[in-house]
Amino acid sequence: MGRENPGGYSTSWRPPEYTVGDDGKVVGGYAPREPNNWGRWGPEDQLGTQNLIGPEQRVAAAGLVRSGKVFSLALPIAPDAPSLSSRPRPLLTPLMTGSDAVVGSPYNEAAPGFQWSDDMLQMPTQGSTQWDALGHVMFEDSMYNGFWGGNTTTLGGARALGIDRQRESFVGRGVLVDAARHQGLDCCPDEQGIGVELLDAALAAQGVDLRSGDMLLVRTGYLAKWWTRPEGMTPEDYFARTPGISKDTIPWLHEHGVSALACDNIGVELLVPEDPEDRVLPLHVACLVDLGLTLGELWDLDALAADCAADGAYEFLLCAPPLHLPGGLGSPLNPIALK
Repeated sequence: MGRENPGGYSTSWRPPEYTVGDDGKVVGGYAPREPNNWGRWGPEDQLGTQNLIGPEQRVAAAGLVRSGKVFSLALPIAPDAPSLSSRPRPLLTPLMTGSDAVVGSPYNEAAPGFQWSDDMLQMPTQGSTQWDALGHVMFEDSMYNGFWGGNTTTLGGARALGIDRQRESFVGRGVLVDAARHQGLDCCPDEQGIGVELLDAALAAQGVDLRSGDMLLVRTGYLAKWWTRPEGMTPEDYFARTPGISKDTIPWLHEHGVSALACDNIGVELLVPEDPEDRVLPLHVACLVDLGLTLGELWDLDALAADCAADGAYEFLLCAPPLHLPGGLGSPLNPIALK
């Protein structure tokens, strides 16, 4: 194995021209594109745009709770739920069950007289509703704020920019943009790029303004098609047609101070390149590497969107912290919107 260029493969290998310092930072390597947040919150920052949510923003967001309605934005963690073929299906395995306790299991010897049930979950951290860690993506061997891509290893996980760094994050004001309903549709058209014009028009129609620190949720409606897709359609065929956020929104996200971006699709952005000459998955690279802006995928937004349309309130308290997974490169979660 080897490479001629970052992210590529060849039978030969060319050593990089940069070096790596004792602080785990790349020296003489990738210079982030504009806009970027490298150094904005200090050279050692690993929170990225979650720095935009402080106590003031959280207190204000708590004031949005009026009716006490709660919406779970998580998909079921189940084998038939949407997932890429490259990510193994989740496996929930019983270890001890009520039936074992009823018939008398050898496990009962551990605590005679006590009956219980236990199980075990095995799954990819990005195999369901999830956040990407800032260490999930690199470009030209560099991650957010200049950390070297080699800080993530197979055996050790993320020594920098792991999802555990953000375990007290993602609590604040959430804003929903219902891109499908705004167009009078149940679902955005296949491969539609959701750009600045559509986002601005939907926000205006919904009567809500973005504020610095907001977590933006964009509903395409495409997730519902998973359950009704034609027999024989592969996950890759389904995901390839997904509508998504256009790469042209990158300056817009930065200017509005969006602290996190989540969608009801597999990759947030369009998977069919808008510009084949640009970087692969340019929104991922710009958000996670250049801006330190966390992305969330496979969020179930349909019930929340229906309620927002009914009461006209598209803002809410969003509580979506990741699991405390030291060195994790992503995290499944159960995001909660409270209205």
